[in-house]
Amino acid sequence: MTTLDPQVSDLLASLSGTPPPQPWDVSIASYRSAGEKLVALAGVPSSRCEVRDLEIPLPGRTVNARSYRPKGALGSLPGVVYFHGGGFVRGSLDSHDRLCRELSVQGAFSVIAVAYRLAPENVFPSAHDDAMEAFSWVADHCDELNLRSDALAVAGDSAGAMLAASTAAGLRERNNTATARAQGLFCPVLDVTLTSASVAQYDKAPFLSGPVLSWCVDQYFPIVQTRRSEAASPLMKENLAESPAAVIVSAEIDPVSTTLDSTRPGWKLLASSQSSASMRACLIASSSSLVCSNRPSTRLSSSRSECLHCFGKTASGRTARVSCATVRPVGFLVCVIAG
Repeated sequence: MTTLDPQVSDLLASLSGTPPPQPWDVSIASYRSAGEKLVALAGVPSSRCEVRDLEIPLPGRTVNARSYRPKGALGSLPGVVYFHGGGFVRGSLDSHDRLCRELSVQGAFSVIAVAYRLAPENVFPSAHDDAMEAFSWVADHCDELNLRSDALAVAGDSAGAMLAASTAAGLRERNNTATARAQGLFCPVLDVTLTSASVAQYDKAPFLSGPVLSWCVDQYFPIVQTRRSEAASPLMKENLAESPAAVIVSAEIDPVSTTLDSTRPGWKLLASSQSSASMRACLIASSSSLVCSNRPSTRLSSSRSECLHCFGKTASGRTARVSCATVRPVGFLVCVIAG
């Protein structure tokens, strides 16, 4: 395994006294509760945005959501529909509250975070359906949500990034009138076949090990054959030419860093997207990093700002062309959360 950055090593040392439970050793409720306790690492939530809870009515069900808007912002803003991470089995509006606050404030967005249905109670494609239909609902209600209908993006981290990518690619295929201007994929799970080199290379990675990743995938995708579908593994899609512009943040020490796997069909387009008129991709790879470290650090503010600046320009329709950059020292949650 790549040598960890010293700051990451310090974080792991501080947590070593209370190692997280393995999900198969505890109840699903306990596993989710343990995940919620990690929120304390993110520090004090930003008070620079207005927050309100809402419900999104979907066919036969309702999902909870939360709206974020920078304080003092006037008029309609670019919007981001956000799906939290958590391996499809945990995560909530509360677990990603600070992240969404920072995304709203630093990116000058109105963020709508969506609490989709979780596994194992709800298996594939439940969360995918929630994501697609919730995005469509937001698109249809831009006026009342004070959003710019021409600048609506979709984003997520980890499992939520899969939902974002699948939603962005699937809107047109479903003949949906809603369109995503951009997609922000932060440490995305883009291939759940678990056959990429990163799964084996980082099998013993901190926070998210190979066995935990495999367990999570089993909970949401109990039918193995579904894992090769384009919705489940977006990198299996042969043609991403009509997908919206993408900002991809990938941590290095992460078993799901398949975004960087050139053997997947979708990567061929991402790798050549700098010269593609149909899709722009800004890939920010964080070296010697972890997927889900989120301790605040002023040293990381520039990394976070770079990510948000790039995504902000892309989501609002302004040009965002950058070459593959290295963001040190830790992954997505530090880049976006740390203040």
